[in-house]
Amino acid sequence: VSQTRVQRVFNDCNYLSHIIKEIKIPELYYSYGIPIYSSIGKVNWFHMSNILPLKSKGMGLSFFDRCVKIPIMRLKTIKNYVNADVISAESRSSLNMISNENSNKLFLSVNGSDDEFAFIKNKEATDKDAIAVVVGTQEYKALLDSYRVFQALKEQNLILKLVLIGDRSLIPKQLVDNEDVVMMGILDQSEVISCLKKAKYYISTTRIENSFNAASEGIFLAEESYISNIGPHQELLENENFERIVFPSLSSFVLHVKRINILGKNIKPWNNVITDIINGS
Repeated sequence: VSQTRVQRVFNDCNYLSHIIKEIKIPELYYSYGIPIYSSIGKVNWFHMSNILPLKSKGMGLSFFDRCVKIPIMRLKTIKNYVNADVISAESRSSLNMISNENSNKLFLSVNGSDDEFAFIKNKEATDKDAIAVVVGTQEYKALLDSYRVFQALKEQNLILKLVLIGDRSLIPKQLVDNEDVVMMGILDQSEVISCLKKAKYYISTTRIENSFNAASEGIFLAEESYISNIGPHQELLENENFERIVFPSLSSFVLHVKRINILGKNIKPWNNVITDIINGS
């Protein structure tokens, strides 16, 4: 499917009419993040892949995103809940942002954690590189807050480096020329996993997430992790062993966890996730 930006705004999902003409009415239409503008299948399932349209204030977004892109996405998303038989999101906190009149449609659909399960049984200490890893460079990831956490950790380990994985163009200028910062750019998922396995620390000071998936990879692969106190992260660490840490340079405490102390009580393998979706439909 190929669409221009103008088509995406004014004629989104027009391609579906050609698909339906060929395959007829499907048993299930599953839409990953794209509003369902009309009834497509016998069951129509809308998955909320991006929670920013429902909560964008204070997320450090660009002027265009804040004033144009996000309001359009919010309007389209909320207006078309009515066409969905099922509405899912990747955390309980995300589901709580969806209006009460749709409560009978809601379904919790977390991401699978196969990489974490493959690594979780290995509790033996392994050699780690002197790096603290941050995954994602979008504005709401709050990289300057991550850097402040890194600075505090570096006081205990003078050779520590901060590794940033994600779009280089979105990294704040203050960090681009910093000799302590290594910019890796956009990596394949397997490369991200490999980097996290080598990391002494994983840091995530993100202000919002739909899913705890990124944090899950971090806390189960890196030796220690410092993650922001947001809903999905709280759900990830529910009934796990962690502590709250206050950094004077941050406005809120962060959650500190050591890989050796966690059991994976709140994650699922992809097979279980898929079975839940099938049963839910």
